[in-house]
Amino acid sequence: MDFYEPQEVSKIKILPPDYVQDISNMSAQDFLKIYLETLRYQDPFNQTDISKSLDDMVKINQVQYFTQMKQFLESLKLWMNQMTFLNTVNLIGKEFIFKTDTLDTIKRDTYYIVSDSDKGEVSVRIYDGDEVIKEFKKEIKKGINELDVSSLPDGQFTVKIFKEGNEVRGWNLGFKDSIKSVGIINNELILDLASGVSVSSDRIIYVGG
Repeated sequence: MDFYEPQEVSKIKILPPDYVQDISNMSAQDFLKIYLETLRYQDPFNQTDISKSLDDMVKINQVQYFTQMKQFLESLKLWMNQMTFLNTVNLIGKEFIFKTDTLDTIKRDTYYIVSDSDKGEVSVRIYDGDEVIKEFKKEIKKGINELDVSSLPDGQFTVKIFKEGNEVRGWNLGFKDSIKSVGIINNELILDLASGVSVSSDRIIYVGG
């Protein structure tokens, strides 16, 4: 006697009445099937233009790709910051030169000009706004060059370097300080310095003697 073996019945997916199928929730394979069927059954005298749908699908795929890439890069940045954080812990107590845009003679009386090359003798001008309050000659060598500002009045000033009347590029103004502690804030590595200020790790411009 033969027994009838029931066949597996495929499950039917029931969609809500307000469901709308569009290209944003359609796979490329499904879209291709619909596209081919459209070409098969369309009226040759009244052809359907689906170029806009194709263009929309490409744009949506691009948005999805860049969104995924952005999430990946953010995760990678966080991971790198965490690794850098662990390495930076070993730098606590060590001294570095940090980039700054201004001389603050209330906080410090010594700054440094960090140069990418030998500049020779230059004119260093100290500005209070647009007014030059001091100018002096100085030999600038590659690396760090000490800048004594103890004779300046209390305040915040800017520095420019000139040679033969032309402003010199390729240098940064910095101050020397030691790292007291480190932390990650908004995915950015922050260094707390012994002087009480906090700076981003990318402000380090010179390491060594």
